[in-house]
Amino acid sequence: MDIAGLPSDLLVEVTARIAERSATPLDDIVNLRRSCKVFRDATAAREVGRCMAVHKEWRLHWWDTTRFLSVLRRCAASGNSAASYIIGLDEICNRRRKESGLQHLRHAMEHGLYAVAAYTIGMVMLRDSRSLDSVEQAMEYLEEAGAALSGSAASTTSSKMKISCVRREAASVIRRLTMHRWKTVVEPTGPTCTDPQCGEMETMTEGWDEADDEQRRFCSRICRWKHEYCKFVRWI
Repeated sequence: MDIAGLPSDLLVEVTARIAERSATPLDDIVNLRRSCKVFRDATAAREVGRCMAVHKEWRLHWWDTTRFLSVLRRCAASGNSAASYIIGLDEICNRRRKESGLQHLRHAMEHGLYAVAAYTIGMVMLRDSRSLDSVEQAMEYLEEAGAALSGSAASTTSSKMKISCVRREAASVIRRLTMHRWKTVVEPTGPTCTDPQCGEMETMTEGWDEADDEQRRFCSRICRWKHEYCKFVRWI
């Protein structure tokens, strides 16, 4: 059958599935683009960029960072949430452009990476908090991430997604992108905790963190998220 005779939407769908499922999506899309005009047009479709499995192209980051980020930006412009997430962290961690980075992270939230993007925004805002209002905004994002994970757990009984999953994912991207380490201590504005039992372990049947079977008791939301922040920093 003549490929040129196939419907254009079918060709785009096939190309998008290759971009999504291939072990080497960028190489395969480039080869398709070079093969003929029909596939060159198909590979230019927005759907292909949206589906591109950019997390499989980390090796390109080490070989050609400029090209890696260029590919990510094109994919992000097509609605690729993973691309927006990586760009956001690159802006924050490497280029010191916090507001631009947060904008990309919010874009990732809107396009499917809700929990991990909300968690990362919360961690960034908590790190840089200078007032009670900024601490409150950070905790709102973190609690949105927790609520999203609780919803996933309720709907999927065979696989319960815990907060440690998004912590691991966020820390992994930061480690890949930069050698700079975050400050190990965060001191949000607010009263100093004086509860001697705050943060102590309580044995539970199911914990907040899947890394252990215990639940910590905190006297406030700030203490709870300060503890989570310190765990996150240790993973980076």
